[in-house]
Amino acid sequence: MRLFEYEGKELLRRAGLATMPEKTAATVEEAVSAAALLGYPVVVKAQVLSGGRGKAGAVKLVRDETSLRDAAAAILGMTIKGEVCETLLVAKAADIARELYAGITLDAATGAPVLIFSTEGGVDIETVAETAPEKVRKRPLSTLEMPRRHEILEDMRLAGVHGDMLPKVTTAVQQLIAAFFTHDCTTLEINPLAVLADGSCIALDAKAVIDDSALKRQSVVKTGNMALPELEMRAAAAGVNYVRLEGNVAVIASGAGLAMASMDIVNACGCRTASFLDTGGGITSANMAEALRVTLATPGVEGVLINIFAGINNCAEVARGIALVVDEDNPTAALAVRMRGHSQEEGWALLEARGIPVIRHGATEEAVRQLAALLEGR
Repeated sequence: MRLFEYEGKELLRRAGLATMPEKTAATVEEAVSAAALLGYPVVVKAQVLSGGRGKAGAVKLVRDETSLRDAAAAILGMTIKGEVCETLLVAKAADIARELYAGITLDAATGAPVLIFSTEGGVDIETVAETAPEKVRKRPLSTLEMPRRHEILEDMRLAGVHGDMLPKVTTAVQQLIAAFFTHDCTTLEINPLAVLADGSCIALDAKAVIDDSALKRQSVVKTGNMALPELEMRAAAAGVNYVRLEGNVAVIASGAGLAMASMDIVNACGCRTASFLDTGGGITSANMAEALRVTLATPGVEGVLINIFAGINNCAEVARGIALVVDEDNPTAALAVRMRGHSQEEGWALLEARGIPVIRHGATEEAVRQLAALLEGR
């Protein structure tokens, strides 16, 4: 479960990390009251679960009440990647001397947590890793034993943190690690981790994701479940796992591993993945139809790759769901299906009768290239 920024910061504060004074607001008047209490200048931020707030104009520095009213009115109700902003965070502006990055996430290859640190904070860490990998320091973390302080201290030194900053940044990173494990996170990120002009080290932002299986023992979380974007709520109701991205080709696959491999091939073939959806096993035609409708409703989707290996699933059931959407909704996005397994001949016939390209025996790459050709032809 993803958390809002202010919820993620609460996890950090409980571990001892400092943040700037801040208050949430649901209306313009509440934002005005919060700013008056905090004192200008303040930063007004949209509280949404998706990223890209800065690029969307949903983070603004304001220095007086008139500017605050304008900013709050503009941000409240703003739609960011399909999510409507209903809450603001009003925070005291910080006198920043340096911006760093510190985060922990699960390594895709090993499934184990890894600490990632960089002296290049405030920008996408993926961009830094691609353009200046020497500026990114990584440390695998044990789930059984916390790293010792001298180990983190040495990591920070090698990453380029020196002088009076070194012990303070080391402490902040240790607190980040403690918060990650205490609250059963799968991701916990501070960007930026700021060193202020007075030498203090604080978290200016927070991105947190908690393992759904651990929610019952994480009482600090109160609102995140209620704030899932509409498409994720629809997918959850249909019993499928959906993740939104930012490309033009969506992936639906029968299993997370197959979905991830399909995404890699989509990207390798020159397209970008807009979303991926894991059907799981035993999906019904009705749930398959809803899964496809959720995918087609994803902003930016021009084509959909459906990659099904049916052992537990039934190809005919999957095809009936797809056919239902095609017959009733007449989608404009291009579709390509690679489907093999239980009842495959019946499923193939249902789809081909509706003019949907089906890869019967070829590899995933063949389906992706066929879909890319359809998109290019348009």
